[in-house]
Amino acid sequence: MLASFSIHQLSRPKAAEIHLRLGSYKSIRSSQEIKDAYRKQQKKHHPDIAGEKGHENTIKLNKAYEILMKEDLRREYDASIGQMRLGASSSWKGPLRPKAIFVDENACIGCRECVHHAGNTFIMDEAVGTARVKVQYGDDDTKIEISFDSCPVNCIHWVDTEELEVLEYLIKPQPKEGYGVFGQGWERPANVFMAAKSFNKQLKQKVENQRRNARPTDKE
Repeated sequence: MLASFSIHQLSRPKAAEIHLRLGSYKSIRSSQEIKDAYRKQQKKHHPDIAGEKGHENTIKLNKAYEILMKEDLRREYDASIGQMRLGASSSWKGPLRPKAIFVDENACIGCRECVHHAGNTFIMDEAVGTARVKVQYGDDDTKIEISFDSCPVNCIHWVDTEELEVLEYLIKPQPKEGYGVFGQGWERPANVFMAAKSFNKQLKQKVENQRRNARPTDKE
């Protein structure tokens, strides 16, 4: 019998572990798919196969499975990590990793060095003249490291995987408010990392409000 495990006990690193332990959770929607992913990972991390480390991973798998199989906890978990189906720009090659690659297009000068060294990972957006990630880990680690080192303005960053979707959403040019034909166009937040923190803070507050509103009143 699994001990009771509340979604509120999940720190952001723990939330990332659920992604890692069950594979690409974004592509898993039905209970059967979660069961299949759980069984597959259990076989892989069984202590008889993975040794002592497998025991620790099995415990984490059980906690992840308990959360994802309960509809209310899964909805709360999705909201807690900002998984609002924002539409990430990049895809993944292989399983999710703790860290993802992100290009701050505000700082990018369009030098094409990253595309030259790791063309399966980076791509140029010719419309705006900046690079972005098209496939996470599309190249081997050596090529990716060279692309980081070759960037003259340090616009390529390692970020937590769970933060990637919000960052990629916010860095996309958004319509700029204006009056008539004046002041219109496209814009990005000046500091995408600060904007992401603000976005996540607002999302957390929204979840708290929803949770508060869902609680039964004393009169009930």
